[in-house]
Amino acid sequence: MKLDEKQYELVSQYIGMLDTIEEALKYVEASFTNLSKTEGDRVLSDVFMAIGQISESNSLLKEIFDFDREGIQKALNAFDTVTDQAWKLDGQLDNNVVKQSLVQENLSPAFSAWKATIESELNPYLAH
Repeated sequence: MKLDEKQYELVSQYIGMLDTIEEALKYVEASFTNLSKTEGDRVLSDVFMAIGQISESNSLLKEIFDFDREGIQKALNAFDTVTDQAWKLDGQLDNNVVKQSLVQENLSPAFSAWKATIESELNPYLAH
């Protein structure tokens, strides 16, 4: 399967957003111990918004890579593990100890593992 120009653009921007989220999570993790990184909560809020955008984009990608692409479908469905970890932070944002633990031990590792899986599935479509 070859992507048309719009599909290629979507996949390319999607992969770019994953890199941005990963960098943001690293910043948030650093903000727990580096007091000069004062934007941790705002950046974490941006991460939540981006996770929502990824969820929306996943439905578009599921249509582009229909049932012929089982690996991509599985990887897209596995994003639920990331959203499940993000939801654990709901109501915990005022508790820095819990927030730090959830971000460092749950959300970041879940996102990084999922990102590696989805990139391995999508990157071949970006190679020309």
